[in-house]
Amino acid sequence: MSSWAHLREPPFVRMEAFTLFDQFPEPARSQLVSAFDEGKTRPEWCFTEGQARLAYWAPFPGSEPVITWQFDPGPDPVAAAGLLRRSLAEMGLSKIIHDIPLKPGLSPVVDRAVEHEALALAGFTMEVERLMLEWAAGTDLPDDPGRLVYHPARRMNPSYVLDILIRVSEGSLDHDTRVEVATVGAEREARWMYDDLINRKAKPDWFVIGYLGGTPVGLVAPDDHSIAYIGVLPEHRGHGYVNDLLAKGTRTLAEAGVPRIVAATDAANVPTAGAFLRAGYSEVGRLYRYYWRTSS
Repeated sequence: MSSWAHLREPPFVRMEAFTLFDQFPEPARSQLVSAFDEGKTRPEWCFTEGQARLAYWAPFPGSEPVITWQFDPGPDPVAAAGLLRRSLAEMGLSKIIHDIPLKPGLSPVVDRAVEHEALALAGFTMEVERLMLEWAAGTDLPDDPGRLVYHPARRMNPSYVLDILIRVSEGSLDHDTRVEVATVGAEREARWMYDDLINRKAKPDWFVIGYLGGTPVGLVAPDDHSIAYIGVLPEHRGHGYVNDLLAKGTRTLAEAGVPRIVAATDAANVPTAGAFLRAGYSEVGRLYRYYWRTSS
């Protein structure tokens, strides 16, 4: 049975998706099929021009695309830049992210030169460098000091969790959070983050808020294979609670049998990066994040 059989879209939409996805080589094609089944991409979000291919991706069904995905620039940066500009115009986007992940010691300017040049020609700028981190089964589990008591965020009133997310964003060292708060406001940024975390593939009790004596200290949200989000409330920073929260998230996934836990944080976010390294995570690469905005 075709994996498309359960979809509600009319047949012409499925056929259009097949036609577009067939222009992407494996494993990109299979990933696009899976993302389409999950409502995270659409046929009209896929573009090709010459040897260049591009698809856009949304983190959960019903949300706008936030990142370029499956971008294969081909050999010509000028043609690839044209594809980027045309696709952005056709979709009417105001901002988009593109990530280039590389092994340690490599540079996008040198080692992904065509892709880097295409992005620059299309008006993207590289704004932040992120550490790609990994915890592997067999590594010692981080100690949980036992200072905090944890309660599932999904069982709480959304407005209560939103308030905590808003407060966590205050003084954040995360580049994306700071940009979003400055441009759209803390409430809208928190709303998007809440929707993202609630829609991730995780068991309902994995996304938790940590409490000290009945007072919320911070939160951690493991995904099915990653630490999707971690944050400490401003009034509790400087006491090492990020270590407690990260230990909770890591142990949750390890005890569920996840063999490899991945995470990422800005290289400039020294406190969070240090917490991951202390918890037994290793740096496995760098992610170079490019941004395009209508004001660029």
